Amino acid sequence: MLLKMFGLTGAIALLAVSAAVAAPPAGKGKPSPTGTACKPKISVILKGALTVNGTADSVTLTVTGGNRFARAYRAAAQPVTVLLTTDTKIVRGDSHDAADLMIGDRVNVRARVCKADLALDAIPALTAVRVVAHPAKT
Repeated sequence: MLLKMFGLTGAIALLAVSAAVAAPPAGKGKPSPTGTACKPKISVILKGALTVNGTADSVTLTVTGGNRFARAYRAAAQPVTVLLTTDTKIVRGDSHDAADLMIGDRVNVRARVCKADLALDAIPALTAVRVVAHPAKT
């Protein structure tokens, strides 16, 4: 009986040690649900009109439409500012420069954000992946 108890205790101890050793190393395993390394990242598509000429680091627009993830931005105080990086693709006719964006241009902005950051209609800061602009209709 005593031998069975020692054997059972030893087996449990070995399982606990193997589970501790099998834990993923730091930086590995499940990704964070929020922040820059989160998964899943979803696309927020904002449609609207520019309210300020484009600058090298941001665009400001009045949001009039978009996909379902843009709901909170449509309901938010207007205008909305979206940040730009050097990796942001900008298209307005033949131009690929943010300085060529003009007030009144119709724009379509695509940004990537963590799905968890949009919970409860939160409005996280957006960094654009792509900005497509067309001259305002006359």
